[in-house]
Amino acid sequence: MQQTISMETVIDSDAPIAVFDTTDVDRVLGLFKRMTLTTGRAVYDWNPEHGLYRLGVEHIFIPRTRTPYDVLSYIAASRHYGIYVLRGLDSELQKPAIQTALRKFAEKKGNVRRLIILMGDNIQLPSGLSDVVVHVRHAVRERSEAQI
Repeated sequence: MQQTISMETVIDSDAPIAVFDTTDVDRVLGLFKRMTLTTGRAVYDWNPEHGLYRLGVEHIFIPRTRTPYDVLSYIAASRHYGIYVLRGLDSELQKPAIQTALRKFAEKKGNVRRLIILMGDNIQLPSGLSDVVVHVRHAVRERSEAQI
């Protein structure tokens, strides 16, 4: 039996890494943007085209965070609270260097809450990371004709 875990539960937990499996990445990213604007929590978005930036401040990109390894190094070195949404990392997850960086991040203890969220549709997580990752499935409900 698979347990359903909410976004808030994952954020408030001490899980270091989560996979958000969704077919509507933009919609879930919008939820994170709303959260950062209403709560002040630092939420960052990353994609391989532009690198890392804080949601709500989309025009300022953090230098030297365009490659997957660089962004993971940046997150691991950060001393501040942050939720880091990483999109487009699917193919990179099979690389040993990326797996090692994620495992080291997950095992790192500290007083600062940092959460990496791997977001996409049907992310294939390597078995070597399954014990340190929480899964969240976002189901998009279709609107019926009566609701429109």
